[in-house]
Amino acid sequence: MLSLIHNGDYLELCGSNNEITKITSNARFKTRIKRYVDLIFDGSIKFRSEMYYKEIEGMIENLRYSAEKKNIEMSIDSSVYNFIIEAESYIESKYSIGNDIKNRDERYAEKFEYFKNIVNQEMSRPLREKQMWDAFFMTFIQKAGNFSVPGSGKTSSVLGMFAYLSYLNQVKKIVMIGPKNSFKSWKDEFDVCFKDRKQRITLDIQNVINKKFALEYESGAVNLILINYEAVESIQEELKNLIKEDTLLVFDEIHRIKNPEGKWAAASKYVSQNARFIVALTGTPIPNGYQDIYNLLNILYPQDYHKFFKFSLQMLNNPQQQDIIKINEKLQPFFCRTNKTELSVPLQNEDIIFDVHQTEIENKLFRIIYNKHRKNPLEAMIRILQLESDPRMLLKKLNLENYAKVLDYSNKITDEIDYKDYSDEIEPLIEKIGTSSKMKSVINHTKNLVTESKTVIIWCIFVDSMINIQKMLINEGIKAEIISGQVDSLERERIIETFKNQNIDVLITNPHTLAESVSLHQNCHDAIYFEYSYNLVHLLQSKDRIHRLGLKKTDYTQYYFMQCIYNLDFGEYSLDKVIYERLKMKENLMLEAIDNNTLEVLPTDDEELEFLFKKLMLFY
Repeated sequence: MLSLIHNGDYLELCGSNNEITKITSNARFKTRIKRYVDLIFDGSIKFRSEMYYKEIEGMIENLRYSAEKKNIEMSIDSSVYNFIIEAESYIESKYSIGNDIKNRDERYAEKFEYFKNIVNQEMSRPLREKQMWDAFFMTFIQKAGNFSVPGSGKTSSVLGMFAYLSYLNQVKKIVMIGPKNSFKSWKDEFDVCFKDRKQRITLDIQNVINKKFALEYESGAVNLILINYEAVESIQEELKNLIKEDTLLVFDEIHRIKNPEGKWAAASKYVSQNARFIVALTGTPIPNGYQDIYNLLNILYPQDYHKFFKFSLQMLNNPQQQDIIKINEKLQPFFCRTNKTELSVPLQNEDIIFDVHQTEIENKLFRIIYNKHRKNPLEAMIRILQLESDPRMLLKKLNLENYAKVLDYSNKITDEIDYKDYSDEIEPLIEKIGTSSKMKSVINHTKNLVTESKTVIIWCIFVDSMINIQKMLINEGIKAEIISGQVDSLERERIIETFKNQNIDVLITNPHTLAESVSLHQNCHDAIYFEYSYNLVHLLQSKDRIHRLGLKKTDYTQYYFMQCIYNLDFGEYSLDKVIYERLKMKENLMLEAIDNNTLEVLPTDDEELEFLFKKLMLFY
């Protein structure tokens, strides 16, 4: 008779030599049970100590089936059921482990040194000490968030985790689900971190015509699979079958999953069901408010969410102060967070502001535009930004859906747009302006930087602005390229490499397209913000394309912000200046939250828009 017991450290199946031989020779054992076996010896099968309860329950079912087929009786000792009951509430132990590791409990000192030695042995580029602790934390929590600031090396920490787990043969591949523009960074970082110690074999879903076939039949030898969020729903069945306990599943820029009841959230939760190791990455953990936590925790701990975390969507959408304290207390042991100071990244220079005083005609146009659109602050903001960049854009019908992704707003006022045709009133003024003062200023400042043999990145919102800037720079003999949403992935990679090799003087782009995961800090140290909105996520991530881990102590980082100043009846007003000051305030909120080891609460879109025009509302 076979007997399955748990001796306190691991599961063991005991019986006669003949019975054990019959079980191990069974086809089901080889396909469904052997993966959990640590050792087979006379009259016993010892199973892996780190098995979790879902695996144990499935394995028991398969053992019973195999024993029944061989006409062997099998008993399950009460110690096994007791272990499963304890394991089912493993979230409590993870809570303790997370706290202990974050507090550098001395009980983990020896484990950390062992972990560190393995990672250093497996990786060509060593991790910084804080990155190593983040990798150690994520490995032993198994399902964790990494909310380190952009540019602090989150990808490298995940690769450190992969190095350790693959050395122990617990993980064979990484499945990374993220935005398309992060794919190149994952490839580059893998190559830099491992070089010749581990060859990268990649399945890039963007470059595959038959995605389902590739996942099912061409992924066997692959160790890095890259999936974009938009594709997950259509291939979720194949992904779910692929993502097993030997997979490190990574969600990069997880804040992209916004709607808790949306398709992306449902598909992401579905494909995660069998994953043993999951990491959720974002440089700004709750850009959409505390409701972001709902998706994140339901992906990491779906079975424990309602039992342990117990945060309702209603509460997360409008948390009171006592709720916020409770949320942070429960969440802290499940995420790590590193800032650039902890990694000794050189401080950026103080921002340089380019004040652009508007002409009399531009002042007049501003009054007309604001009065026409004041009932819809989002519409007013976009129209004013268009006026500053290229007044000719004002003659085009405004479709806010074209800017939804670029501005990344979530308010509901887009349906309230009342388009007004005032072309007869403003067309003569636009004709007189020609090139806007702001456009002239950005061209002059860019020329000055390029003359100093500096490469420059210019951040915009509108595609029209990007095209205009490129044309004017080329006319000045400056080599400039555009990366917008219309540029395909292969062309995008070509332009980035050309810019890194300094065969392009100026790269013109927008945050939605290029503000995540692309590293430009080795060859570019100057960035001009021609257009920008109140979106803090975009600002931080765009800044960190050139200010990130890997900068030398002698490197500098300089940001320039264009700010149009209008002379109105009550005095001077600058929408750019108000937005800039608002961004600074939110950035400080985030840094304060990092120091306090909590998650920051940022204003809503509607609050932002009201703030931007507060001064004007008093006079118009």
